[in-house]
Amino acid sequence: MSCSVFSITNQKGGVGKTSSALNLGAALCIKGKSVLLIDNDPQGNLTAALGFTPAKQGRTLANLLLVAIDYPEDLELHLQRTVLHTDSGLDLIPANRRLADAAARLQVMQLSQYNAVGEVDRACERVMLSLLEPLRQRYDYIIIDCGLKHELLTVNALAASDYCIIPVQAHFLASEGIPDVLELIRSVQVKFNPALKIAGILLTMYQSRPQLCQSVKASVGEVYGESFHVFQRPIEYSIKVAECPAAGQSIFEYAPKNVAAESYNSLAEEVLALG
Repeated sequence: MSCSVFSITNQKGGVGKTSSALNLGAALCIKGKSVLLIDNDPQGNLTAALGFTPAKQGRTLANLLLVAIDYPEDLELHLQRTVLHTDSGLDLIPANRRLADAAARLQVMQLSQYNAVGEVDRACERVMLSLLEPLRQRYDYIIIDCGLKHELLTVNALAASDYCIIPVQAHFLASEGIPDVLELIRSVQVKFNPALKIAGILLTMYQSRPQLCQSVKASVGEVYGESFHVFQRPIEYSIKVAECPAAGQSIFEYAPKNVAAESYNSLAEEVLALG
């Protein structure tokens, strides 16, 4: 089985990262693909959006990261106990505030590793990479929802990913954190993961008429260069997307005929085309 790992990331909040991770995963699942979602944010928004209470999760990504660091031989057992299975077919590695403690442990590793010799495989930036190796054999797609803080967690996700998707609000392109996230991505490409590709910029919360879409895409090209792909169809703004997390459902379960469902279906088609 060939697995593709995607990180959904932007240094700015309120751009639809979690909604995009959830609904892209759901769209791929509907198309018959096996999908694992990973909540890489101590706030646990993706965990909550799938109907789980973050604070009640006894086994989370934080546990797995610490096991990968301290007891890698036990990782398989902990993976079996941590992955949650949902009624929609999506699997989830949940997160809660304990992930911030794991991030602090990574920072301690970062401070000490540069004084060590011959421990490249145990680099703090590559812990998630080792964590995902056994999971790659079980899924077609792994989608990681990255948070805003704890940069080492995002670096870990990018170092373990094949692609990243950058969601931005369609009407505020110049101030949507793209330069910051591009700088981080380039740093990861140089230092840890030269194979990492930017799958594209995903325009979200789109409220204009369809014919204006091309001008929005053109402005992305003007500001950030033609080298960045912009996904064909922006994610339409809909109150239904905002309501989904409270219901613990994706847009395909909550409002399958909504225009946002069509948008995420289009995104999934482009992701599938990447191979």
